[in-house]
Amino acid sequence: MKMLNDNSSAPESIRHYFGATTAKIIFYLPSAPTIPKNWHPANEQAIEQLIHANGNHWRKIMVIISKLVCKEFSDWRKVQPSLFQQSSAAHIPLAIVIVNESFEQADDLALDPNILHIICGKNTFSRFSFENIVLDQNLSLNDKQAIQYHHPVFLTPYLDYRQFPNALIALLRPMLHHNTPGFKM
Repeated sequence: MKMLNDNSSAPESIRHYFGATTAKIIFYLPSAPTIPKNWHPANEQAIEQLIHANGNHWRKIMVIISKLVCKEFSDWRKVQPSLFQQSSAAHIPLAIVIVNESFEQADDLALDPNILHIICGKNTFSRFSFENIVLDQNLSLNDKQAIQYHHPVFLTPYLDYRQFPNALIALLRPMLHHNTPGFKM
């Protein structure tokens, strides 16, 4: 990931995973955000800093994730600042994994049935090789706004309002919460 105000290319400054260490949902995205210098996902200002450094694009991503994982839908705005916290009663523990062309472990996705894997966009999905997974179930609003899945893997549209509107969020939320112990709606 590109670091702001940082000329070093130290491996410890590169993060392809951020969020809860015991995530129940992992969102896979194709491109990394710019990470502010001295940024840490557990910081209370982490989401705000991420949005400030990356603009409207990452604001939309974080809003959609907030709406999907918050226990009470009406609380998504309150939940958003704490999305990367290790534990919260207000939302399902989550993480974000960046799977770009240089991500070497994309073929080694360990499918723990207790973790829901939300692969955001066909571009991201194409970076994985699933031998035993056939996404044979479907949630859809129309041909372009659909989610294919086979528990625990969900192929969703990219996290953008045009592709992933509130109506599609409303279809997916119950499945995520029903399949996550302790987070029933």
